[in-house]
Amino acid sequence: MDASLNLLLVDDQRENLVALESLLTLPDYKLTSVTSARDAMIALLNKEFALIVLDVEMPEMNGIELARAIKERQKTRDVPIIFLSAHHDAEGDILTGYGAGAVDYVTKPLNVAILRSKVAAFVELYRKNRELKLANLALQSEIAERRLVEAALQEANRIKSERTAELHEMVQELEAFSYSIAHDMRAPLRAMQGFSHILRAEHADRLDEEGLEYLRRIASSATRLDRLIQDVLSYTKILRATTLLQPIDLDRLAHDMIATYPDWLPPRATVFIDGTLPRVSGNEAFLTQCFSNLVGNAVKFQPAGTHPRVRIWAEPREDEVCIWVEDNGIGIAPENHQRIFNLFEQVNAPSEYEGTGVGLAIVRKAVERMNGRYGFESALGHGSRFWFQLKAASA
Repeated sequence: MDASLNLLLVDDQRENLVALESLLTLPDYKLTSVTSARDAMIALLNKEFALIVLDVEMPEMNGIELARAIKERQKTRDVPIIFLSAHHDAEGDILTGYGAGAVDYVTKPLNVAILRSKVAAFVELYRKNRELKLANLALQSEIAERRLVEAALQEANRIKSERTAELHEMVQELEAFSYSIAHDMRAPLRAMQGFSHILRAEHADRLDEEGLEYLRRIASSATRLDRLIQDVLSYTKILRATTLLQPIDLDRLAHDMIATYPDWLPPRATVFIDGTLPRVSGNEAFLTQCFSNLVGNAVKFQPAGTHPRVRIWAEPREDEVCIWVEDNGIGIAPENHQRIFNLFEQVNAPSEYEGTGVGLAIVRKAVERMNGRYGFESALGHGSRFWFQLKAASA
C-alpha cells in the first residue's frame, strides 16, 4: 500500500509553485499544485489531502477567504493549512489567518529547514489522526461482529485508554514545540527593537521624514509582535504548568496588583475593591493572570474621553466564591459574545484598541485549570461584568 500522503500547494504565481515543489518533493508526499482558489476547491473535491500550503495574496478569492470556505465544508474542515505571505509586518494577517483556521504562518523568503519541519510535523499529526480513525472503525466492526456487550465495552475502554495516552503525548510534544518556537522568536525581535532604537538615536539626522516613519513602523511592529509572543508564552505556560491548588488570600493579591500597575491608579483610572475579597482554593500565578487580563481589559476598552472606573467584588455561593470585575467601558455586542474567550479573537479593530486576542483565552484556561467556571454580562455601550467562580478555601 502506498504510504505517501497528498499535499495541496496553492499560489497564483507559477514560479512560486515551482519553488515550493522543489522544497517539498520527497518520497512521503504527493504534490498537487494549483494557481487559483477555484482549482483548489476542485482538487479538494477529488482527493483527500493531509496538508494545504496556501498563499495569502491571490486575486479573485484570497487565501483567507479560501481557508474559510475550506473550513466550512465537513469533508475538508480538519485539513491543516499553513499560510504563506510575502509581508513581514503581518500581525493583522497572522491573527486573521489563525482565526480562519490556519495552523501556522510562514513568511517569504522561505526558510527551507523551517518550512520542511513544519510541514513534516503537521503531516505526521494528520497521519496519526487518520490511523486513529481507522483503528476506531476497526474497533466498531469488531464490536458489531462479537455482539457481546460486556466484551465490547472492555475492548473499547482498553483502546480508548491507549489512544488517550498517545494523544496526550502528542499534544504535549506540540505544546513544547510551539513554546520553543515562540520563545526563540523573541531574540531576533529584541535585536530589531534594539537596532531600530540605535538607528533613531544616532542616525536620525540622516533620514528624511519618510525614512523616520518607516523606522517608527519597524519598531512598532516589533513591539506588537513581541507582545503577541509574550501572550502566547503565557497561555502555553498555563497549559504546561503543574496545577497546585492552595488557599489564596484574594484580597491581598488584588490590592498588591492594583498598587503595582500605574495605568490602574489615579489619575489614569479608578480601580477599587468593594468590601473584602475572601480566600479561595486556587493558584496564585493563575489568579494573577486572571486579574491582570480582566482589569487590564476593563481599563483599556473605554470610549474616548471616559475615565476608566473598575469595581471588583465577591459573592459567596454555598462552598464557592464568585469574583466580579465590572467596568464602564464600551461593552460587547451580542453577536460577539460566543467569540471572546477563543484564542486570537479580537472583536475590535487593532487600530482602535491594541491587543493580541489572547488575554481572555488565558483567563478561560487559567480558571479551567483551577476547576472553576467563568462568564460575563455585557451590552454594547453599557460596560461589562466578567466573573469567575472558584472553591472557597477551607477554614
